[in-house]
Amino acid sequence: MRRHEFLTALGVSAGTVIFAPFLVSCSKSSMNTIVPGPGGGTVDFTLDLTLSANAALNPVGGFLVSTNGVIVAHTDATTYAALASACTHQGYVVAYDNANTRFFCTNPAPGHGSLYKTNGVVISGPAPSALKMFNTTLTGTSLRVFA
Repeated sequence: MRRHEFLTALGVSAGTVIFAPFLVSCSKSSMNTIVPGPGGGTVDFTLDLTLSANAALNPVGGFLVSTNGVIVAHTDATTYAALASACTHQGYVVAYDNANTRFFCTNPAPGHGSLYKTNGVVISGPAPSALKMFNTTLTGTSLRVFA
């Protein structure tokens, strides 16, 4: 083997070793699915709307992101929407835009900023799939969020 052939083969091998993990990590099939809930378990929790920690949910348009990977928004006078809080594109947290009645990815980089309907369906990408939606039930001042 000539020196030039050896160095070329060495360069290709090194490039494969270095860049292959990045190519695999970008494929749709290898994307991690974020399962909200304690320890990746089932979502089932209740928010007391009289507590100051949950006060953001009292006005229509208010929202909060819970510690277990769920965003809850007060979408109209009697309705709350609860969705997985991680954008399905790259896992950035989503927020609620009351003026346009939609959720949006908070990643400010160009080519990001996915938009979702209040049922989690993608309005515009690059998000490859919908946000998982959870049920909500309001009883008095207790808001239950569950799968």
